[in-house]
Amino acid sequence: MRINIQLDDRRLRRALAETIEAGRDLSPAMRNIGELLLNSTRERFDTQRSPEGVPWAPLSETTRRRKRRNVDKILTERGHLRGTIAHRAGRDFVEVGSSRVHASTHQFGAKKGAFGGVRTSLPGRSFFQPIPWGDIPARPFLGVSADDEAAIRTEIADFISGAWRRP
Repeated sequence: MRINIQLDDRRLRRALAETIEAGRDLSPAMRNIGELLLNSTRERFDTQRSPEGVPWAPLSETTRRRKRRNVDKILTERGHLRGTIAHRAGRDFVEVGSSRVHASTHQFGAKKGAFGGVRTSLPGRSFFQPIPWGDIPARPFLGVSADDEAAIRTEIADFISGAWRRP
C-alpha cells in the first residue's frame, strides 16, 4: 500500500518571502516605535523619573529661589526642553532626542565649570563666572524603560507577523 501526500506550500513560501521583505525595511514599525518613545519620554517630565523609574535629583534651593514658574517641577520652567523632544526613523533605526544645547547636560549632568566660563566685569571689579555656575546632577529623561522595551518587541513582532495574516 502506498499513500501520496501533496503539500501546497505556495502560501507558506509567499508568507516567508513577505516576512523577509518586511525585515528589509522596518520604517513603518520604526515610526511607531518613535512615537511610543516620544510619548514615554514626555511622560517622564510629568513623573520626574528616569527610564529606570529612579526619581530625578531634587532642585537645589538656589534653583528653586531663581525659578519664576513651575517651582516644583524639575527640568521644567516653561516647557521648552520637553517641547523639543522629537524622533527620526529610518529603515532600521529610530532616534529620539532634543535639539536644545542644554539637553545633554541635564541627561548626563555636569560639574561646576565643566564648560569653562566667562569673564564678567562690573564697575570696580572683574570675576570669572564658571559654566555651569554649580554642579548639575544627571536627570535622565531619554532612554528605553522596561515597559518601552516590551512595547517595542510587540511592535516589531506585529509588523513582521503581518505577512502571516494576509490571505
